[in-house]
Amino acid sequence: MYLNTKQSGWKANVSRQSQKGLGLISAIFVITILAVIIAGMTRFFSIGQNVTAQEFLGARAITAAQTGIELELTCLEHGVSGCTASAAVGSMPTSWDYWPGPTSNSRFSVTGLKDCYAEVYYYTVSSSVGQFWTIDSTGFCGGDGLDGASRRVVIRAAQ
Repeated sequence: MYLNTKQSGWKANVSRQSQKGLGLISAIFVITILAVIIAGMTRFFSIGQNVTAQEFLGARAITAAQTGIELELTCLEHGVSGCTASAAVGSMPTSWDYWPGPTSNSRFSVTGLKDCYAEVYYYTVSSSVGQFWTIDSTGFCGGDGLDGASRRVVIRAAQ
């Protein structure tokens, strides 16, 4: 059952020699697995960052749409001069009203809505209860396509 020292030393040398390449292979395997994990985490965090940026733009776009509705309501209720909506009371406008200006390339200048604008239109609805304005506003923030966001808000207000 016991081996003599000469044989046991010889077997120990053989097993050590056969294991010299195993450490290198193990190290390469571990490095490869770590690289795959790091690449996956990088992709995951990059997607998360893009989603967060889109959510932020979406929140700003809905605020721009709500601001457009409030500005349109102010024009309709008080007949403010210079408002394009107040000139078309009672009929569907032929074109959208743009806030803050009459052209689509105008943008809000306040800090929270910088680089945002709203396209707003309204029409009058009659019912047995009374007259109502339906105001439809779409807020846009950022650029076009994937670099921007748009949100739409529709309300009905009593005249």
